[in-house]
Amino acid sequence: MTKITLVLGIVFWCNSVFGQPCKCDSLFIETQKIVENNYAGWFDKVNSTNLNTYKNWTKTYYELSAKTTSDSICFATLQQWITFFKDSHLKLKFNKPRYPSKQTIQVNKNIEILTSALTEKQIENYLANQKNLDPIEGIYISSSYTLGITKINEHLFYATILTTTNSNWKAGEVKLTIEKNNNTYKGTFYQGDKTDTSQHLVKLVDNILDFDIIFFEKISPNVTTKRDIKEYEMSKDKYAPSITFKGNDMAVFTFPSFQNNSYEQLEYLLKKNKKQLETIPYWTIDLSNNSGGDYEVGMQLLKYFYTKPIIEYKAEMRMTPQNFDTWFNAYIKEIYENLYTKNKKEYNDYFDSMKANYGKFFNTSGKAIDTITLEKTLPFPKKIGILINKNTVSSGELFTVIARQSDKVIVFGENSGGMMDYGNIVQYKTTCTALKVQLPINRQLWLNTGFSVDKEGIKPTIYLTGENWLTQVYQALKKE
Repeated sequence: MTKITLVLGIVFWCNSVFGQPCKCDSLFIETQKIVENNYAGWFDKVNSTNLNTYKNWTKTYYELSAKTTSDSICFATLQQWITFFKDSHLKLKFNKPRYPSKQTIQVNKNIEILTSALTEKQIENYLANQKNLDPIEGIYISSSYTLGITKINEHLFYATILTTTNSNWKAGEVKLTIEKNNNTYKGTFYQGDKTDTSQHLVKLVDNILDFDIIFFEKISPNVTTKRDIKEYEMSKDKYAPSITFKGNDMAVFTFPSFQNNSYEQLEYLLKKNKKQLETIPYWTIDLSNNSGGDYEVGMQLLKYFYTKPIIEYKAEMRMTPQNFDTWFNAYIKEIYENLYTKNKKEYNDYFDSMKANYGKFFNTSGKAIDTITLEKTLPFPKKIGILINKNTVSSGELFTVIARQSDKVIVFGENSGGMMDYGNIVQYKTTCTALKVQLPINRQLWLNTGFSVDKEGIKPTIYLTGENWLTQVYQALKKE
């Protein structure tokens, strides 16, 4: 393992939490060690051919850091050093808090949890017999709560919990309070862990209670005009996928990202539009500006684009104790802790096999590739255009690599952003609370074949210029 150690024996205590700047040269050493010891691309990026270049690069930026007293300039210096690796997944996160930390808020803020004496039956009777109900009064549901909203006084309403799946809350407690001024509502939301509150504008849109950060569906009293709450939520989510139809022969899927609730949202859209999609000959999957996330979102379309066995390259994780702990705490811990003891054995065996590979790379499957095979090819769509641009990155690129193996698929646009050779992102805390190191701990095994996404991005089959790319894709597909 190639290692560069510029300074030994530095004990670094960061004072930024007390309003004083972090000591930049010490922070540089700490960042350097995190990257060298844990970054999945380290052995590809630094080797005998460029070791001296790396040493000189590092020496230059260390010397700059030693002269730096400003947090923001220190961040810029470290970020410039990290560009040596030419990996957009590898970066620094500078987030100097402008307010007290969450921990301070939790300790010092005393949240009074309100309660209501009303039972579910009493609220139902009240709603059935009260003649002059305010429009906002009623019974509402979400995935986690059933709430009864009733008037406390002329300008105040309580949303009393009738049922909940959140173990921190119980029936009879007040989850939301709403104040009315003329025809305007403002509300206070109590966080799920009861540590804080936040204030929001509140709107009643037909049967939807829009609380800005959460939405509830009104089920009583009956509302004449009803909206689908899933569609309403998606209309407010800039990252939500969408399906639109151009005439009778084109379906356009738009994926701003594969993050957040995209999987469930696409699942809903596919179910809602199933019959129409099964007869549409041409599809466009617009991944332009797709910021990545989980490529499994897009893999819900597999049965539609499949024509022949598809090669899927696996990835390997750089196994270090720090990578394991950081990965476990970020992605696994909550799931693991909620398992019954007897169900933890399989996880524990798997974790033991990972830990046995400390100092190496670990491949879960033990093989470089998988072959995806389905039993049949669907007649529709006949042709699919995938649209990418320079801002299509990460899992948007991975999905494109898989889908373009289909005989139905043509990739259009321009080279993608090139951010997929290394993934499985974790964030390392530093002793300076203002700064974290974001790095990928997985390495795609396609690199062993000489293929790389990061070098140039994914090249489209057909390059597009000018405007109206969707129109150009549609015209090209019809010619195929």
